[in-house]
Amino acid sequence: MHTFFYPESMVVFGVSISKVNLGTIVILNNLQNGYKGRLYGVGSQAGEIKGVKVYQSVLELPETPDVAIFLTPARTVPSLMEECGKKGIKYIVIESGGFSEFSHGNTTLEDEVLSVARRYDMKVMGPNCVGTINFDINMMMPFGFFRDFKPGGRVGLISQSGGIGGSYLRFIAGSGIRPGKFAAIGNKLMLDEADFLAYMLQDEKTDMVAVYLEGFKRGRAFHDLAMSSHKPIIIQKANRSPDSARIAQSHTAALTTDDRVCDASFKQSAVIRVGDERELSSAVKILRLPPMKGRRVAVLSRSGGHAVLSADACAEFGFKMVPFPASFIEKLKTMYNTRVIAHQNPLDLGEIFDYTIFIDILEEVLKLDEIDGVLFNHLYSAHYEAESSRTFLSGVERLVKRYDKPVAVAVISERREILDLIEHHPYPIFENPREAAVALNIAATYYERKKFRDERGPEVIFDYDHEAVSSLFRLCRAEGRMPLAHEAFFICEASGIKIVPWQVVRTKDEIGHLAVKFPVALKLISKKASHKSDIGGVSLGLKTISQVKKEFDRMERAFHRLDREGYLLQEMAPAGLEFIVGAKRDPSFGPMVMVGLGGIYVEVFQDTSLRLAPITRREAEEMVTELKSYALLKGTRGQGPFDQEALIDVICRVSSLITKCDDILEIDLNPVICHPAGRGVSVVDARLGISMA
Repeated sequence: MHTFFYPESMVVFGVSISKVNLGTIVILNNLQNGYKGRLYGVGSQAGEIKGVKVYQSVLELPETPDVAIFLTPARTVPSLMEECGKKGIKYIVIESGGFSEFSHGNTTLEDEVLSVARRYDMKVMGPNCVGTINFDINMMMPFGFFRDFKPGGRVGLISQSGGIGGSYLRFIAGSGIRPGKFAAIGNKLMLDEADFLAYMLQDEKTDMVAVYLEGFKRGRAFHDLAMSSHKPIIIQKANRSPDSARIAQSHTAALTTDDRVCDASFKQSAVIRVGDERELSSAVKILRLPPMKGRRVAVLSRSGGHAVLSADACAEFGFKMVPFPASFIEKLKTMYNTRVIAHQNPLDLGEIFDYTIFIDILEEVLKLDEIDGVLFNHLYSAHYEAESSRTFLSGVERLVKRYDKPVAVAVISERREILDLIEHHPYPIFENPREAAVALNIAATYYERKKFRDERGPEVIFDYDHEAVSSLFRLCRAEGRMPLAHEAFFICEASGIKIVPWQVVRTKDEIGHLAVKFPVALKLISKKASHKSDIGGVSLGLKTISQVKKEFDRMERAFHRLDREGYLLQEMAPAGLEFIVGAKRDPSFGPMVMVGLGGIYVEVFQDTSLRLAPITRREAEEMVTELKSYALLKGTRGQGPFDQEALIDVICRVSSLITKCDDILEIDLNPVICHPAGRGVSVVDARLGISMA
């Protein structure tokens, strides 16, 4: 990966000596920015472009370049790669489009590209990408011009889209942030988001990584890297709706991943999710400051109105505006005389015009153990206070370093003044109180999630009867079906998940030998009926053998045309609070576990919490507590509290089962009835989906 960012020589395919085309722009881009490496072109005509020699074949080059960049029609790429292989070039950047993003499933060209790459041990970026940029060495692979970017940036940017990536680069640079390295990865035929994230996380010149993605190719690998990262990772994940998914499929061949799965991964691994480039910029700026280790905020404001806006924004994000201690108030009285404005949090500084007092007050606030961070509204006229405001910001920067707490400064002034500060002053600023509060929320959330992640505890793994479960799966595959209800029960019990007592009866005579206690439910077992209750295949609350036999006869008559495997007799579970516990194997992120409000309301309220499996017990606890229905579980209106510990145990066991048993694609336990504290749960029904391969 290092060579993609530090090539000493590059060859561009598809250049023209007679007109400015995309290949020519790549060469001009590097020349104008002062790239010191050696450049070559390959085109239909030999010649020169601003002193860079252009050849008709890569085999004619006087050396073997580090990287080959393709801007030729897609159909020509495999044969040109073959020539690169013979020349010994190992690093390929395919900026050409026309591969899978427009082929609707026909991947013939991609197969050829991969075949050549494997034969010559090549690494391939793209197709449909714009390659990499390293601003420290002024190396530019994109076919768009990038000028006046300063070296020394510590932010890495990975983008699936070259267009979005370019706009992000320009926006963050215009927000006072220097990008260091950039990679636009396109269709991710070989190298993907995880490969470039791994590189930037170990790169000594990158302090944080910003990412734009439309879809994950290796979500689990990305997640695993994020779980161990001590560098902030900020992501805008687009392609969140069915409409945008269709656009992404034609644009970069992105595969849509359930957005809730992405959210679960980001929360679990402390990845910061943002909605747009402005929020991403705010995240980068605030994370350059010391960590926000709590949610106790002081608001200092040169405007009472902006103090009110700040208080609203702080309330929105759950910040506590703690009262200032009496000792601090007494200290303030020695620093300036107030005539009208009260000494409180938020603190209105509208009566002060001496900038040295602002710094003195800010220092006294930062000294307080009760305060984790500060939002400072700096309202001024640039005509009168431009120079003193720069001195003030320099003072803020010194105090932030001294007291190791963040101060988000919202500068409210003329637009020209704000832009000048952004460009020329090193301290990060925000443009309004809410933007500053958003940034503090990002900082606090990152600290909370990272701390939780690093202290999550050991993953919970239970053993199960491998041979018995594998034998049952072989039977299901041989018969071309999913496990039936009683088989799903068996698998659950083999992994330690206790099901409400049950037995299978196949004839009416077997009903006289009950192994379960009344009242009972009678349920049809048929591979043709997955939703038994919808067709009358479930009878509840049967209290006698005669009632059971009567219902048996009814079902026999009703379903005589249906293939039946028998009937399930199961004890009626006591009433309680119904949950669903499930798991699925996501195509990109792998095994996931879920808990939510269950029963008949599971799809109505969609009150669920997800995590990537395997989980720890602490993560299972958090899944339960973040449900909207957690208030019911704790107890309300004379009911509860309910047995959270038993519910958490089921979540952990389901997580373990789908993690250890690769054959299982999906698990659905619904309802899981939670009883009063100490009385456990009743798992009433279970469904399993398995791989048929």
